[in-house]
Amino acid sequence: MGPDARWLVIVNPASGRPDGGAGWRAIEDALRDAGVSFDVIHTEQPGHGAEIASAALLQGRRNLAVAGGDGSVNEVVHGIMNAGLADTREVTLAVIPTGTGNDWARTLGITRRPADIARAIAGGRTMLHDVGAIDLPGRDPVRRWFINVAGAGYDAYVTERVPRPVPSAFTYLRIALEGLARYRAPHFRITADGGTIEGPLLLAFVANAQYCGNRMHVVPTARTDDGQLDVLAVRELSLLAVWPKLVKLYSGRILGDRAVRHLRGQRVRIETEPAAVIQADGQIVGRTPAEFSLLTQALRVIVP
Repeated sequence: MGPDARWLVIVNPASGRPDGGAGWRAIEDALRDAGVSFDVIHTEQPGHGAEIASAALLQGRRNLAVAGGDGSVNEVVHGIMNAGLADTREVTLAVIPTGTGNDWARTLGITRRPADIARAIAGGRTMLHDVGAIDLPGRDPVRRWFINVAGAGYDAYVTERVPRPVPSAFTYLRIALEGLARYRAPHFRITADGGTIEGPLLLAFVANAQYCGNRMHVVPTARTDDGQLDVLAVRELSLLAVWPKLVKLYSGRILGDRAVRHLRGQRVRIETEPAAVIQADGQIVGRTPAEFSLLTQALRVIVP
């Protein structure tokens, strides 16, 4: 028996705004109107999306869609990459952005409009997308995955403190600004294909895509299929100096700023003193040190 061609839609009912259920029903109607054949499973607790995805692939499914935010996508990517498939490019992944930030969908050009989402899935246009890996050493070494943006330092510090599901982009920004006065920047050493950044840093993004942190356009030049990670490191800043940098981060004009360093490479290593929290697609995954790498064009993704 060949792979099941029907779509399995993995829905996070807790994702995004309180009307998430009503939003999903509009998308469900749009998918049917577009002639998309699909089944639906709702997640019930954190990590459930990965379990559903892995089980579905072992049962012969190859078309998976995830209705949720970046964290929901990250769970499903973990399920795909850890399912033991000989070739993960057999899988087609579609995102239905119903979260708060939907940063990965923004890079792909996927809107929240149900008709546009349904049209993209029905159209079947795909690209081969890089997938990031984070190797965390220690007594029990572990590999975590990301498809959008990972980071160490202040962005992960804020991520650790934001309630889940994220109430709004404003909540994220408020918590980020409130924590700046208390935060002490670690000393970083970052190496990427021969380039090095060292010193006290506010944060370091390791980007496979362009947006993170609820619409921050952190690396406008990042491509999701070029086999390269983009590192954006921001040095320690005073409270007064942070405001203009935030404006540049959200508007996509941060590259070239004197407080910022930009490296590119296939492999990136981050060490800090003291250890710093690491986030991947908005999920806390561990602490430094860590090695970041890419599986080039490892996953087929629906695009408009």
